Formats: sequence, structure tokens, C-alpha cells
Amino acid sequence: MNKLISIYILISAFGTLQTKASTIQSGNELLVIAENFKTANNADSAIIYFQKASIAFDAEKNTALFIHANNQTGILLNRQDKYVEAKTVLTKSLISVDDPTDSIQLLISTTYLNLGVAYGGEEDFENSLLNHNKSLQIRLRILGPEHRDIATYYGNIGNIYFRKKEYDTAITIHEKALHIRQKLFGEKGVEVIQSYSNLGNAFREKEKYDSALVYFEKALDSKITQVGEGSKDLSKYYKNISEVHYLMNRKELGDQYLKKSNGVFE
Repeated sequence: MNKLISIYILISAFGTLQTKASTIQSGNELLVIAENFKTANNADSAIIYFQKASIAFDAEKNTALFIHANNQTGILLNRQDKYVEAKTVLTKSLISVDDPTDSIQLLISTTYLNLGVAYGGEEDFENSLLNHNKSLQIRLRILGPEHRDIATYYGNIGNIYFRKKEYDTAITIHEKALHIRQKLFGEKGVEVIQSYSNLGNAFREKEKYDSALVYFEKALDSKITQVGEGSKDLSKYYKNISEVHYLMNRKELGDQYLKKSNGVFE
């Protein structure tokens, strides 16, 4: 009888272990759940499942998806202004910084980018620039100097210098982004318009109002080509031009563009 009981206990224990094993979710399964929460704009749940996925991928020794899950967590935490938490998560991925594989290096580049965003959110501009530049150098090496990502990364760095009030350097960097974008997308591309606006902002802060107007007007002209004359999307472009005219003591022109920014076309 005792022997039968022992066999029953062993069988029951084995069945319990099988049941537990069957309920353990793989990294890929957890990643799908996280992505679904992210798509549904449920950031808190997405963060939980990206971190569960990260732990699973680490156990599975899947370096690429381990870094990807951490990057996604960092992005969401940055959006919530939780910069300390974002840096903690993102730094975990740097254990693979010496992996020479291009695909891993591109993921590490994204990690540095997100660290740059976190430091920028804390207004620690030196560390922000340090990480943005590390990210840029990896992408330059792998993608070459005329890839759209390179222009985006120059734009990010230009924005940090703008926030530091180092407008001359910001202009130089934004011009690099603009030249790449013009070559890739022509004069009217969406990303080209962003560069025009960035340069307009920098020249305005330098009180180089004529140059600011040149770039703000280029941005407006390109945006009109994209969306049409009466689009509400034009409001901020008219407002930028209005503000510069006011700064130049051109009240009448400032008023005209302000009306347009408010949707009043005469």
C-alpha cells in the first residue's frame, strides 16, 4: 500500500511540474503581449510585459531581443518622464556593447539614443550629447553618411545644442541634417520641412530674423505643397512667421500671418 501511495505521489508531482512548465511563457509570447498593450496605448502594462520578455530573452540567451525589449521599455519610460528608471533598464543592454555583429550594434545604437533622450529629459546635456554621439557613430559606421537615420540623429543632436542655447553649433548640425534630407527626399519632403523649422528656430533665437524668415517660409511653402492651402496643419507655420515679423517690428505683416494661423484667410 505504501508503495502505491509513493507511486501516486510521484505521478502527481510529475503532472504538476508538466502543468507549470506548460504555463511558462516564452520571450516571444511575452513580447507579443507587450506589443499589443503598446498598440492599445496601455503603457504601464506594456512596460511590465516588455520587462518580463527581457528576463525571458536573457534566460534564453537571445541577445537581440533582450536588447530590443529593454529599448522598448526605455522608450515608454522616457515618454512618462521616468528618466531614472529608463536609464536603469537601458544600461542593462550595454553588457553587449562589444558584440561586433551589425544587427546587435544597431540595437545598441538605439540604446544610446534612448539614454540620450533620458539625460536630455533631465537637462543633463553633456551626458545626453555623449550618448547621442555614440549612437550616431555606430550608425555612421554601419549605414554610411547619407542614410535617413543619420539625418535624424543629427537633428536630435542639433536640438540638444539648441536647448543648451549654443545656436551656432545647432545651426551647423541642423544644416548637416538638411543636406542629407534634401538629397534623399528633395525640397518638399516631410523631414526636410522639419529641418527648415529647426533652422528657423535657431536663427530666430540668434536674432538673425531675415535668415529665420527664409527657413520658416520654406517650411510653409513645402507644407502647403503637401497638405493644401486651407489645411489646419499650416497653423504653426504661419504663427512662426508671424512671430518673426513682430520681432522685426512689422506689426501689419505679423497681424496678417497671425490671422492665417488662426484660420482667418483674407
